[in-house]
Amino acid sequence: MSEISHKEIYERLIAVENKVDTVAQNTKDVVNAFHAAQGAFVVLEWISKIAKPLLFIVGLSTVCVTWWNNR
Repeated sequence: MSEISHKEIYERLIAVENKVDTVAQNTKDVVNAFHAAQGAFVVLEWISKIAKPLLFIVGLSTVCVTWWNNR
């Protein structure tokens, strides 16, 4: 088994640190994407809460106008 110098250990340590930093940045990007998706789902939920009564009102109005025109 050959001896490993301190310089080689240091170079390997730097390489590992760079890989860890890259993984940490990628993980941060994925977490940010999940947070953005959560925000989008909250907005879609608000839209669906508004759309249900709005569709009911539009449908009721359509029925009333159709009934009025066919009288």
